[in-house]
Amino acid sequence: MSDDREATRLFKLAADQGAAWAQYNLGLFYAHGRGGLPKDDREAARLFKFAAEQGYAKAQYNLRVFYMDGRGGLPKDDREAARLYKLAADQGHAYGQDNLGFFYKQGRGGLPQNDREAAQLWKLAADQGDAWAQANLGVFYMDGRGGLPKDDREAARLYKLAADQGDAGGQANLGVCYAEGRGGLSKNDGEAAQLWKLSADQGHAYGQASLGFFYAHGRGGVPKDDREAARLFKLAAGQGDAYGQANLGVFYMDGRGGVPKDDHEALRLYKLAADQGNAWAQDALTRRSWQQQQEEQERQREAAAREWRRRQEEAAAQERQRQQQEEQERQREAAARERQRRQEEQGPRRDAASGNTSAAQALEILGIKAGATEQEIRAAYNRLMKRVHPDVGGSEVFSKQLNAARDVLLG
Repeated sequence: MSDDREATRLFKLAADQGAAWAQYNLGLFYAHGRGGLPKDDREAARLFKFAAEQGYAKAQYNLRVFYMDGRGGLPKDDREAARLYKLAADQGHAYGQDNLGFFYKQGRGGLPQNDREAAQLWKLAADQGDAWAQANLGVFYMDGRGGLPKDDREAARLYKLAADQGDAGGQANLGVCYAEGRGGLSKNDGEAAQLWKLSADQGHAYGQASLGFFYAHGRGGVPKDDREAARLFKLAAGQGDAYGQANLGVFYMDGRGGVPKDDHEALRLYKLAADQGNAWAQDALTRRSWQQQQEEQERQREAAAREWRRRQEEAAAQERQRQQQEEQERQREAAARERQRRQEEQGPRRDAASGNTSAAQALEILGIKAGATEQEIRAAYNRLMKRVHPDVGGSEVFSKQLNAARDVLLG
């Protein structure tokens, strides 16, 4: 602590005389609250600006961080950050080259998207031993991007250089090489698990997701532990990692690792991963879409079958009702014919014209019950008259009885 305070005193003396190196170092002390100074981003930014304006590469690099994050009272400004990266990179500053390469890869800060320019800048920084540049350059060799040949061995060599310096990205990607036996390395799950743990402990999303996959399957010497796998997948997914999102989606789909079964959340995560180009998630969404189509078609088939059965049952009920009505009509007609036959054989018991027909006889003749309404009486009369009227080959005697019965009941 006493050494830091003495350094602060010396930095202040030199900074007040305009020494760029002193302004830069004093800015670092303010940025981190060291040497007895309060943490003060605004003062740090002011000092970095003084040093950067004198062309001091380290100050230019640190000032761009403040512009990137909008710290120290500076506006968030990718274009200014890119300008400062370029100033630092032009002086051979490895971090400036590394980050300018990243801006070219993403097409940020007003720069065009240019993988070749990114590869060239990362080569310059990697040759200076910059771990992040080594790891990024390794990815380009693995994929054959930026004008570089596809070369697994060179990728693995660069990953190892970065990993040996503790770079989380290098550790995560070297772990993949061991897990898959790529880049001239023997397949070794145990080595992969160790590298992913180192990477995950630094908060690297892909390292977390990869280690989570090993916990989910009990590989690489780690126990099968769905809860630990889910925790790691959540950490990775929370950083936007597609592999973490896809695997966490599987856990939600199955209700594993202490997470609830939730198809909607699973599909949301699959879509996030698929939108980043994750092939497994894209395939899962395709399968799910096909499954949903099949389920919908099955629902439609079942609904159609239910409707067909309903219509069949309705038609059968209507047919039964029709048959019952026909049977009742046949029975009424048979009863009417039987009455007519008996009356014709026995002769009229009463002279219909004499008006001696009783109400009971009238009800019997019309085939209706006591208390029938006028409408029912007339309906019975009309129905029977159509069948027994002399004009249609019926009995004149029965016709007279019908007339008499009607007149008795209707008064």
